[in-house]
Amino acid sequence: MKRSRTSRFTASVPAISARAIAVVALLALCEATPAGSDNAQLAPSNAHRKSVSPWRQAGFDAAHTAHNRLEQFLSPSNVGHLTQAWASPVGAGTLYASPTVCAGRVCIGSGDGRMYAFDAATGATLWIGEQQPLFFVDSAAGGEGLVFASALYQALVAYDAETGSIVWTSPAVSDVRASPTLARGVLYVASFDGTLNALDAATGVPIWSAPGRCCVYDQAPVVDSGRVFQMRTDHTLTAYDARDGTQLWSKAAFAVGTVAASHGTLFYNDYPNVVALDEATGAQLWATPVVTASTTGAPAVADGLVFVTQSNLVALNAATGAVVWTAPATSGWGPVVANGVVYASSLNGEWDAFDERNGALLWSVTVGSGRGGSCANAVPVVANGVLYLAGPDQYLRAFTISR
Repeated sequence: MKRSRTSRFTASVPAISARAIAVVALLALCEATPAGSDNAQLAPSNAHRKSVSPWRQAGFDAAHTAHNRLEQFLSPSNVGHLTQAWASPVGAGTLYASPTVCAGRVCIGSGDGRMYAFDAATGATLWIGEQQPLFFVDSAAGGEGLVFASALYQALVAYDAETGSIVWTSPAVSDVRASPTLARGVLYVASFDGTLNALDAATGVPIWSAPGRCCVYDQAPVVDSGRVFQMRTDHTLTAYDARDGTQLWSKAAFAVGTVAASHGTLFYNDYPNVVALDEATGAQLWATPVVTASTTGAPAVADGLVFVTQSNLVALNAATGAVVWTAPATSGWGPVVANGVVYASSLNGEWDAFDERNGALLWSVTVGSGRGGSCANAVPVVANGVLYLAGPDQYLRAFTISR
């Protein structure tokens, strides 16, 4: 495969994408109503705990497991006592992206075309990024003192995490419509035309690029065990050497959303199946038909289980694909796991917490009624004993437990 260290290309003409269709389908189920006027509240003192379990990028880590294995405070024994600590407005547009949390800040791109940073403890607005032409659809990534993101159809931008000023804009990567992935100081970014790029995160300088057929939309690169995996809408999944972009294998496969990687296995949703592949070879290990429609949501992988949400929240045995338990949580977006608790959203504006072991409902809250609709487009995020929920209205909320 031919590779270039400074690949450049012309931005593709905006097209209707798989995720755009999914978003429209979800929004069609929402009851849009005027935005309300939630007032930000001061979080209890325990929200100032040291940042030991950040959520730096989409899917928590470069492998997109959606499993915060560092979380130590929220657990099945206390999650039922969550209460709202604060609620802060995030611009004026619909929230399509999920938040990221690092260095005491919560960052999220808004439907109004701006990146917002909030104090993780109080919800106070720390900075608002420069106006972008279109809105943010996918989560940012944080590291190296920067916040990396791209508004729809636009180039990749690196914001200063302290001030929100733009540090660099990549001249080699544009028309990005999926979350960037950060691993060991390297930023992996897929362009809409199918090109997979590796950049120096601190400078934006290209390290390597590998061309691929169109297109990539919401299918973020996944990095695990020295490999990068890229799903594309041409129904191919390709594995590359993370160091230089050498292609390792490629096979016919498809997922509207992102793949997850754990313990040498890849997991993704391909209607009607959840599929598991061997990372080293691409060989299929199992496929379980529990997905009832095409879904943008990615699986979560934790403690030998794979979790997916569709008509229900389903837990599968990661080794065999056997169904372990199911629970009611109808959503097109994926669940997340932290310290024995599975968090998921529902189309009616409800957010739930379940026991990872048996699917028992531990906590539930419904937000957004009368404030802009009921469909949540984001996934829950858990970091440092705080649960962050974006939407379904224009608010970012934090829930925690007083001590």
